[in-house]
Amino acid sequence: MIPSAADHAADILASDGATVHRLTLRQSNAGSAPVLVDAAGTAVSPWTVELLRWPAAAETDLRRGGYLIDRCWTLEPWCNCAD
Repeated sequence: MIPSAADHAADILASDGATVHRLTLRQSNAGSAPVLVDAAGTAVSPWTVELLRWPAAAETDLRRGGYLIDRCWTLEPWCNCAD
């Protein structure tokens, strides 16, 4: 996942595992979380895509929409191997 230096909403690229899609961030008028939409205007669920590139300025909105999650690895790696 790479935040891009450009501040253009059309620079959001996401993969569904088979295809890379160019998505646009759309703000909701009802005050709910922002959503990503495809070229046809169809909303894309956060759990169906992995973001590949996005504008750094959109990170806060993408987190609120559930598209970016913090991966905090505070624990040490664990192995259930017999040494």
